[in-house]
Amino acid sequence: GAKVTSLSRSVSGTDVSNFIEVKRKLEQVFEKFGRIDHVVNCAGFLLRKPFVNLSEEELEQSYMVNYVGTINVARASFQYLSKSRGMLLNFTSSSYTRGRGGYSIYSSSKAAVVNFTQAISEEWLDHGIRVNAINPERTATPMRVRNFGSEDPETLLEASDVARFSLEVMLGEQT
Repeated sequence: GAKVTSLSRSVSGTDVSNFIEVKRKLEQVFEKFGRIDHVVNCAGFLLRKPFVNLSEEELEQSYMVNYVGTINVARASFQYLSKSRGMLLNFTSSSYTRGRGGYSIYSSSKAAVVNFTQAISEEWLDHGIRVNAINPERTATPMRVRNFGSEDPETLLEASDVARFSLEVMLGEQT
């Protein structure tokens, strides 16, 4: 019975690194449906390349999508989630637990997402908003294939399993 809208660079041209754009897109969703109960932020940008070889544009895109984008989605969704007493669900990566050579900005920004999620989960409690992070580990996604090539499917999670688990989290009461 849920009404779902996908906002992404490929589907709707939404760039999470642009706060005004995210805010405008969420306003449109709210106008269309009259409420927003859950916001799932799974935007990510991974480029495997040594830090010293990153261009200014690549460096900026990595932290702007992965970290600033998370902040933008949170800021823009707060007013709607406080009305519905809903949930913000941020995706992170197993890379957050340890800096990884070849993708230092990605792994460090994902660590920042975890800390940010923990902090606002406390701050938003009084507003009735639940905030969680999902760390799906190694999942078979197009972004993973672009960066790591063909891997043994037995070693990867299926995206559909991660989606089902995410739904369970969204239906729960935990923050």
